[in-house]
Amino acid sequence: MPSNTTYAPQKTADFIGTQLRFNAQGVSTTISHGTTGNLDYLLADDCLITGAWVISNNGNFGDKANFQVLDTSTGTYSGTPYAPLNQFISNWYFPPTTETQFDMVYPAKIYTGMTLRLIYTSTGSSDVFVAINYKLHKVLS
Repeated sequence: MPSNTTYAPQKTADFIGTQLRFNAQGVSTTISHGTTGNLDYLLADDCLITGAWVISNNGNFGDKANFQVLDTSTGTYSGTPYAPLNQFISNWYFPPTTETQFDMVYPAKIYTGMTLRLIYTSTGSSDVFVAINYKLHKVLS
């Protein structure tokens, strides 16, 4: 489990293959109709994130999502356990069924113990399947 790593390139063109290993991860859930639910992924290693692919099925026009990075369970960076450290996407609206990708213009480093969270709000009368596949790169040193 690489943690406390120092390698932190500022753009994907600077990636060095011996310093990284592609490590895409995905999570999925069903969000009950008319509610807001979270899809959480706890990082076991220091990683760079370069984007994600979101899939939803059976949604409703008006459904939306936010994407956050949360502090560790000990509040290492903010002093408050699981506090949001950054929100990359706010009120991203979805059609009823979608497959959509977003790519970051620069890699963001996320440390061991942080949580990636997709917050999905359902506005319809049917339960919604939601999945997110993260484009992660494990930092090796």
